[in-house]
Amino acid sequence: MGKWIFRAVFLLVGASVGYKIGETLGHAFAGIILGIVVSLATIALEWFVSKKPISIISSILFGAILGLLFTIMAEHILILVTGPIEDLMLHQSIRMSMLAAFSYLSILILYQTRDKFNMVIPYVEFRREIKGIRPVLLDTSVLVDGRIAEFLQTGIIDSPVVVPEMVLEELHNIADSSEKTRRERGRLGMRMLDSLQEDEKLDFSIQALDSDEKKPVDQRLVDVAKTLNARIMTNDFNLNRVASIAGLDVINLNELSNALKPAALPEEKVVIKLTRRGEQRKQAVGFLEDGTMVVVEDGIKMIGQEVPVKVTNTITRNSGRIIFAEPAGP
Repeated sequence: MGKWIFRAVFLLVGASVGYKIGETLGHAFAGIILGIVVSLATIALEWFVSKKPISIISSILFGAILGLLFTIMAEHILILVTGPIEDLMLHQSIRMSMLAAFSYLSILILYQTRDKFNMVIPYVEFRREIKGIRPVLLDTSVLVDGRIAEFLQTGIIDSPVVVPEMVLEELHNIADSSEKTRRERGRLGMRMLDSLQEDEKLDFSIQALDSDEKKPVDQRLVDVAKTLNARIMTNDFNLNRVASIAGLDVINLNELSNALKPAALPEEKVVIKLTRRGEQRKQAVGFLEDGTMVVVEDGIKMIGQEVPVKVTNTITRNSGRIIFAEPAGP
């Protein structure tokens, strides 16, 4: 709202300036019209530029400056070699041609090699090698998981949390899916985003971070993480592997969740309700309150009952932890 008020004030100021200039020249009404047109054109340019990634804007700005510097140097070298150019029109044509060529080359080279230049990398402050300052990029799998809002609200992550727009687009596609389960997952992810945006204590933002749209989303996310020197939070095994190969730090939410679960020691006794058959003969399966699966040998006859069991072994995998146990009583 404040932005539109500022734009309206700017429009009024432009009309006033145009009126003063027009009044001086004897065409007050024409001056007002000209002032309004120039102000509207400026507002339209501001709106268009603000929608573009900052890497594009930086490339154009620095490319134009470099193009101007190269043109000045080339013009002086040309005069030293050939002598002064008497024909003013020819001189101006050569100057404009060099300016256009050097600006084009500078802008194109800077944009295509933007990852190599700190001056055109968006959010340069993220480049600092300070623990706790590097941003965390969230991918789609973390958002549709449903645990991320509660996890971040604990305050364990004090870094800026960023969701690239490419992830938001993928989330929209999932939420619009014709498959019911997939659609519900997408909508859960959208609710997670709403929760994160409403949390005033969290440094959260959705950013239009630039990357090659022809690449898969996972690779684009890795490219953005490299540019920002960021960490990636994901549950996706393939993204985890690609990011690790690329030398990036990855926070796997499943692994973190498993690490925070209390340890189950051999011979420890717990009471658990057996809910279904296991994969092997005579096995039954139950779940602890934190979702950990417990496989009970010789428990098939006790399905539907709460029974005391004794832990025999524990296996931890990427998908979660599995506890093996046997009935504690006769």
